[in-house]
Amino acid sequence: PSSKAGAGEIRYYGIGEAAEANGLSITIDGAEPFDYTGMISRPKEGFEYVKVWFTFTNASNEMVESPDKKDLYIVYEEGSTGDDSDMTSEENSQVMSDVADRNERYMEDIELAPGESTGGWMVYQRQTDKSEITMHYYSGFVNVAPDLRFKFTVE
Repeated sequence: PSSKAGAGEIRYYGIGEAAEANGLSITIDGAEPFDYTGMISRPKEGFEYVKVWFTFTNASNEMVESPDKKDLYIVYEEGSTGDDSDMTSEENSQVMSDVADRNERYMEDIELAPGESTGGWMVYQRQTDKSEITMHYYSGFVNVAPDLRFKFTVE
């Protein structure tokens, strides 16, 4: 669910909505529970893993880098800046492309030409007692307000 932002209001983007900041368009394509049985680590008590699908598109006229795990955070408690928020970028997860070649699966930063897109997914720990997920995107440092905010539910 998205909310339209008026003057001075914060805008949240929902699943399927393209959000743009600094020449980069980010769309959360979907989210689903993630079966962690193949992973070494287990979620913390009161948390479960969720897989979040992304599409990144260069909406500028210059080359841009795609986000990585240090740019997209799941937020447990929201504050005015990243430093004021309780959030994590899930250290164990990289953006995973949906490709057969294992060497191409883990994306760090991919340079995107104008109009070019790439996509994939990352795994986060979400609170089991909350149905709604909030995520922040930061193009630089987290000691400022996030560039983009997303809010959605996972069935």
